[in-house]
Amino acid sequence: MERIIRGKGVTPSERLLADLGDHAFLDLWSYPNIYKKPGQELCDLLALCGDDVIIFSDKAIGWQADRPVEIAWPRFYRNAVADSVNQIRTALRWIAQHPDSLFIDAKCTQRMPIDFPPVETRRVHGVVVAGGAYKACQDYTKDDSGSFMVLPHIKGDMHTDTKVDGFTPFVIGDPNPDGIFIHVFDDRTIKLLLSHLNTMTDFTRYLNKRAEYIRSGKLFMAHGEEELLASYMNVGILTGEYNFEMKRKFKDRKAKWATRQGDWSSYLRSRHFFTKTLADKDSYSWDRLIGLFTQNVLEGTSVSVLGVEPSAAHSEAALRYMALEDRFSRRVLGEAVQGALKAAAHAKAHRFARTIPPSHTSANPTLAYIVLILAYPTELELKGGLPGGYAQYRETRTSILHWYCMTLLSEHRDIQTAVGIAIDASSAQTGRRGGSEDLIAVHAGEWTDELLADIAAARKHYDILREDRLVKTNYSRHEFPIPQRPKQFAGPHRQAPWQPFNSKTR
Repeated sequence: MERIIRGKGVTPSERLLADLGDHAFLDLWSYPNIYKKPGQELCDLLALCGDDVIIFSDKAIGWQADRPVEIAWPRFYRNAVADSVNQIRTALRWIAQHPDSLFIDAKCTQRMPIDFPPVETRRVHGVVVAGGAYKACQDYTKDDSGSFMVLPHIKGDMHTDTKVDGFTPFVIGDPNPDGIFIHVFDDRTIKLLLSHLNTMTDFTRYLNKRAEYIRSGKLFMAHGEEELLASYMNVGILTGEYNFEMKRKFKDRKAKWATRQGDWSSYLRSRHFFTKTLADKDSYSWDRLIGLFTQNVLEGTSVSVLGVEPSAAHSEAALRYMALEDRFSRRVLGEAVQGALKAAAHAKAHRFARTIPPSHTSANPTLAYIVLILAYPTELELKGGLPGGYAQYRETRTSILHWYCMTLLSEHRDIQTAVGIAIDASSAQTGRRGGSEDLIAVHAGEWTDELLADIAAARKHYDILREDRLVKTNYSRHEFPIPQRPKQFAGPHRQAPWQPFNSKTR
């Protein structure tokens, strides 16, 4: 399996964008400096996962402070924004016509290791990162924000036309009105967004709703991107559904809305933000678990699973399910996995399994996860070990995991995919450092009598999911967990009515 050597960004701003991409989208789905021909760059960052593709164009342009703002702003816009919009348009055409001619190195020796989503389901987003005007914007607007204002009625060349009635610098509207919506952020705003919307699903959900909202005619003005984000988060808190506005009354349907200055600062000081941030710490164990697998894929050290030779495309297909979970879902999943590890260690169980069925917050409502913790039989090491050693242990562990998945799918026909994660027992239990992880994705097929007989035989042989040992647990979490909520915040919160059922096998 070939090692995947990703770019790191050429300029300081590109390197910052690359780091943000790694954090938010994770390394297997984020590729800085994509090339179409030797030395010909396609874009500064390409992120793709599931049906979403994000094309980033980054430009850091020095602000001409010695020029009047009526001259400096049009020049900055043309160099930092308009040129990036053109780059994204070109990238769109190239991807549509030559999807197999994309490379992750300047010499074009290594192709993109993962495939684009099908054209019929593909959602493409364009994002411009225009850096260099932050201080000038602060000085001009006399506002610490420093981010571009959003005025939807400003379209295309109107951004630089000083003769337009009401011309205002540092304003962005719709820079590509005749094509896909292209978002424009400055270098600080993109950091803000990818810090608070730091999964592929959270970020693309925001981009989709932002594009729709700006082109809907409902928005008059946003004082800055952070105020738009504050509205988005606050509506999510109050209604359980992220959006930029509460549902309008009939009499207000034609009114145009503007953000309020100071909403972002208020959100950062709120208990909602504090408790969500604190609770989300558990979600990063899910990110780290994904990272254990992607590291092997990128380093080319993945091993064959169930006789299938490893490849980046094959591994990505299974990992994609995990990567598409949003931050709230990852919190619940992370807690479930960590809880399974702690329970197994506490019980000193040789084998421990936990199944996690889907909920309404899941990225895929027909997908369930199974976590299998299986200890390497260290007592056999004293007798010379297994004939095949640790490799045989992993092979057996993966086979058991496969039959766990098949059993779950056969008993719950509404679930179409089972993602199985196998983990070695903790070092406290085994007395050994290190360990290993295996990942498989099993899809429901035709339930023939022969297959059901095989499942029944394997279930008996491996002693899998016996009803008398199942421990069913009701599980619920709020995305914004606030004890004793004040009346002004009384409203439905996003919550996950998880009902995982655990299986302990000794």
